Amino acid sequence: MKYFIPAWYPEQHWWQNRADQQATAFDDMISLMSMHHQNEQPFQLLVLNYTPNLRTFLHRYELFDAAYWSVFDEIQGFTHQTPQAVDYRQLDWPEGTEFLYLPSMIRALMPDDMHADIYFSQDGYMSRIAVFQSAVQQYCYIIDDRGYVSQIAYYDEQGTTTKQQYLTQEGDWILEVQLSDGKVRVNPQYQTHFVESYYPSMEAVIKEYLIHYRDQEMAQPDAIVIAADVCHNAMLADIFSANKRCYSVFQQRLQASDAQFETLDREASWLVDTLENEQRLITYRATKQLSNRLMRITPFDAQMLPNISSQLHETYIGLWVDGLEDTRLADSLAQLVDYIREDTSLRIVLLSKRHQYLLPQWLKQNVATINEQMNVSEKVSEAERELMKEDEPIDYVEIKSVPFEVDIIEALSTLRIVIDLSHEPDLFLQISCLSAGIPQINMRTTDYVVHEMNGHVLENDTTLQEALDYYLIKLKNWNQSYAYAMKLAKKYASDKIIVQLDALIEGENHGA
Repeated sequence: MKYFIPAWYPEQHWWQNRADQQATAFDDMISLMSMHHQNEQPFQLLVLNYTPNLRTFLHRYELFDAAYWSVFDEIQGFTHQTPQAVDYRQLDWPEGTEFLYLPSMIRALMPDDMHADIYFSQDGYMSRIAVFQSAVQQYCYIIDDRGYVSQIAYYDEQGTTTKQQYLTQEGDWILEVQLSDGKVRVNPQYQTHFVESYYPSMEAVIKEYLIHYRDQEMAQPDAIVIAADVCHNAMLADIFSANKRCYSVFQQRLQASDAQFETLDREASWLVDTLENEQRLITYRATKQLSNRLMRITPFDAQMLPNISSQLHETYIGLWVDGLEDTRLADSLAQLVDYIREDTSLRIVLLSKRHQYLLPQWLKQNVATINEQMNVSEKVSEAERELMKEDEPIDYVEIKSVPFEVDIIEALSTLRIVIDLSHEPDLFLQISCLSAGIPQINMRTTDYVVHEMNGHVLENDTTLQEALDYYLIKLKNWNQSYAYAMKLAKKYASDKIIVQLDALIEGENHGA
């Protein structure tokens, strides 16, 4: 049996809920578990932090049926149940309460200068209620996706969180944590559930429960695949010292520095996602004279994705803006604008995981100016003019936010080519382009792009337009790229990745 331990943690107090997620949570653990699920390979998910939206989160990634064990479910006595929506109107509001519907929440206006802000998850479930008195927050109720109030946070006169209480299914508090020093108190009514009455930290409680689970449910031959994260690396190395362990070093989670690498288990296998991280780990391993098995495997599998770019009159060029400095981004955009001025059927789509309000103002203003100028100066063909509504401006350049992986896949469906000039190309974007057969333009060689086969590796920024010509002017090159991408994608099929992972864990791979 394989056990997967993710690191879906917030920046502070890792054992808390990772609430208000504004970008994709899709990571190596979700992807690897999905591959095992698709191939009917047994596995179990172990969740160490408080995750009240776990079931809807798993459902979002088609893992709702996955077997899981949650530390906080065990502590609080919650059982596996189907998510249940709570109707905020049925709660016990004071008489005279009125509801104000705002873009990001619902505000309940109550008597005596009180109000409550009601928030909902991405899936539409009520997730928390923040209660205010005279505009200062007093409480915050966290609602589990099964319909329970599972946590209450208390605030001081300045609106700062002072303590949190974790509730049972019956509504009693079972654990209370003081956020000033992190100490945890057990409700005497539930003392039999714990070894101690007080704990120095929530991590100590989690460790106690995890050890108990290991002793009761796991066997020594079981393998543990751990998302490498400084928050739990050392603790898990200690708890699972008798098991086969594999730490997954994921680009978007672990900063590749010696200080971070120091927390990695020196007796475990290391799974790495990018060429750059692999090279750094090889150097670190040699410097420390370690003998860890190390393998680079993409944590994302290639699947057939739709692409209708050949059916569209316009040709859409995607530019990935994340990872580029402002000067570099401005120069690249200027080159692309010069390029599309030569052909009125060309369009530019700027892609970012960030929401538009988080993008630099100069970029948004620049896009607006470009569109305004091109709508005045560009000549539009008669065929286009007939399709256009009267006086309807054309978006020659548009910004598209793709915070979640489903947004990236949807955006790629209309793109003819994708440009990612960042030092380390986005891994999920590369695999998705491969799956859709879209040629990619990058600044460095990766496993997923072969120069002039399914993409173009630039020598410098000045050759960008030449690379675009190679795939946009000559249809033969684009078709060749598509065919090669489909062939290359088979190499990164989920069943092949599982075989590689098993070989690493079992010690059949002797490292890089």
